[in-house]
Amino acid sequence: MTLDDLKITWKAYDEKLLAHQQLTERMIILMIKDRSKGTLAKMARHLQVAGVVMTAVIVFFSAAIIGNAFDYERWYLYIPSVIYIGLAVVALTVVVKNYRNLSRISLSQQNLYDSLKTVLGWHEKAQAALSKVWMLCLLAGFLFTISMIARKFEAYSALKISLALGSQAAFILLFYGLARWLFNAFEDKIGLELKENLQELDQLKSIL
Repeated sequence: MTLDDLKITWKAYDEKLLAHQQLTERMIILMIKDRSKGTLAKMARHLQVAGVVMTAVIVFFSAAIIGNAFDYERWYLYIPSVIYIGLAVVALTVVVKNYRNLSRISLSQQNLYDSLKTVLGWHEKAQAALSKVWMLCLLAGFLFTISMIARKFEAYSALKISLALGSQAAFILLFYGLARWLFNAFEDKIGLELKENLQELDQLKSIL
């Protein structure tokens, strides 16, 4: 075998090896893309459920205010209900914005990494905003209890009012602590899946 034959054989081997490497890369990326599509679909479903819940909160408290369902006689007693509506509107805005952004994402082999990075950023911001809304809802719940008691301040003794407010404050603090523990104890599965897919793409780049 001459030197030229060796060069031709070696070149053919290199081309075959490169083709195999490219095929392997495409297969891995396609697998990650399919998995990412499932994650994004799950994220969209969660946003839809959150949107329905927030809409229900807005409708409920709006109807309660319009129909005076709680028999309030002073305008300031409606403040907790208005706060609930405001928080629900903020949460709904975050949900709708993320859902619309998500609907514009089209995953492909070329933009997979950048798209997942963008979606992860949206998701983390939304989670942070919604967790703050949740915590503020706890405060609104305490104010709501005050508004319910305030309807009959004259009929309650100072001791009864103090006990009611104290027990409610203790309940809110306990619930707040429980909520914080739950947020820390249970990982964000969607965010975790997105990070894992990005990590695999990073590893693929470093190998290939």
